[in-house]
Amino acid sequence: MHYQSLSNIHIVCTPLPPGNATIVNARNTQGPTLPISWYGTLPHLENMPQNTGTVCLELDSDDLCVKHRLRMKLRSARNSFPAMKAVVISKPNQDSHYDLLIDEGISVILTQSTNSTLSASLRRPTPAGWPCRNVQWGLWEVTRANPKQRLFAQGFFTSFLHKRPHGATLRVLDTGSKNGTYDHKKFMKATRRLQNLISKKMTTVIGLDQLPTFISKSSSRERPASILKAA
Repeated sequence: MHYQSLSNIHIVCTPLPPGNATIVNARNTQGPTLPISWYGTLPHLENMPQNTGTVCLELDSDDLCVKHRLRMKLRSARNSFPAMKAVVISKPNQDSHYDLLIDEGISVILTQSTNSTLSASLRRPTPAGWPCRNVQWGLWEVTRANPKQRLFAQGFFTSFLHKRPHGATLRVLDTGSKNGTYDHKKFMKATRRLQNLISKKMTTVIGLDQLPTFISKSSSRERPASILKAA
């Protein structure tokens, strides 16, 4: 019975818009049932209202070079958003200071692509087909995508027609523009389509910081039918 709520999951990530009015309008339009994971640099975060929702700190390569700088930036972001659990690192590497991120309460890294050199550091199995992996205990790395227009019209609905009855799927959508800025038209188009799918109970949308919890749920309910049958 629980597979329906866990089998099709979306995470919507988008850059923080340039003004508070824009984010308030976007949040009001997409409604309370559709959590959005907003990301931006520290100066951008500090100008956002605390009720923005799920917020992720965007880090650059310079931030990852010096531990003290990284720690201070994380703590400064926490002053504005105490519940922040996710960061954006376009290209993680061996110097990404994962231990420090975990110590500072970070549990999810949003990235453009996974780093193959870190494959040996996997700690927990990832659900088949999910664009994420556990790089260290307590820290997950998830890959974002900028899908083409046909994602919903063809590829996405096709996945529903051919989905496995017990197979979990996860799609991480980045609605930002090609140059990494907020794209209101793209954001509204994607969220409206997801709202429609939610109304039909065809998908569940979660915040980026909820990913570890949902992976645990998926793993713990992987074979409930077999357990009941054995009992």
